[in-house]
Amino acid sequence: MENPLNPRVDIGHVHLKVADLERALAFYHGVLGFEVTQRMGDSAAFLSAGGYHHHIGLNTWESRGGHAPPQGTTGLYHFAIRYPDRATLADALRRLDKAAVPLEGAADHGVSEALYLRDPDGNGLELYWDRPRSEWPRDEDGSLHMVTERLNLTRLRGEGLTPAPPVPWSTGDLQTELTEDIRVKLIDLRVRLLHLHKVLLDDARVAYELDRGRVTSVGHLLQLVISDPWFAWLHGLSGLIVRIDEAVERESGATVAVAVALIDQVEQLLTASEDGDGFPRRYFEALQRQPAVVLAHADVRRALRGLRA
Repeated sequence: MENPLNPRVDIGHVHLKVADLERALAFYHGVLGFEVTQRMGDSAAFLSAGGYHHHIGLNTWESRGGHAPPQGTTGLYHFAIRYPDRATLADALRRLDKAAVPLEGAADHGVSEALYLRDPDGNGLELYWDRPRSEWPRDEDGSLHMVTERLNLTRLRGEGLTPAPPVPWSTGDLQTELTEDIRVKLIDLRVRLLHLHKVLLDDARVAYELDRGRVTSVGHLLQLVISDPWFAWLHGLSGLIVRIDEAVERESGATVAVAVALIDQVEQLLTASEDGDGFPRRYFEALQRQPAVVLAHADVRRALRGLRA
């Protein structure tokens, strides 16, 4: 090019039309952790990382109560948030896990590692970190050669973790791979969590049918569990079970640090509370109502004690 663009030019911010400002703030501020720098009543807000005036703008000026555009229309495919290193991307993944926000995909592109998901308004979102330029894959002629390969989410989740509360078998190197004994105990914990999930789902289904009407089939129940807010509080538990599934795969390369973090997450999640909302409150109510939930809870606690012993 005779007149190339100044190399210091970059993309400064993205401004999104959203249907519900509070819902969007709960995601970008509450889950991802962006700081709110300015707010315009209930119609707009601006968020940033590190004190910049704004990286993300949200408004309802033309979209309050609206819907995501249908498939087959033009517009935003996704926008990307770049994290400074692998550890901060891992922290973002753990934030999504904690909030039970599902991923649509994850990939190692050679130049970067990326997570793909959608925000509450259906906007495509990529969270990624760039490898150093010296490590970018290139063809023989020096041209860039990006790839799309599987990203090991279990290894990523363990990146940057600090030592957890004392666990006898974690006093060594937290980055060593799981021993067979720990893997077997995690599998036992997974089985007990699956049973707990089943009895909680049975209890939630009964309450749903009393309030909303009969669940007609297994397929109908599955669709409700996936998309109906009535069952959304169970997503955190099902997400934990999936993460344990990933960790106990022999090819996963999961480390002791990952196992310690999973145990801590289970213990934190299964702390019932009479106050607040979400899983702690719903779990408290289920424990008060159903003896089967109490027994399943006790089974999980025994498995946790076995891992801590």
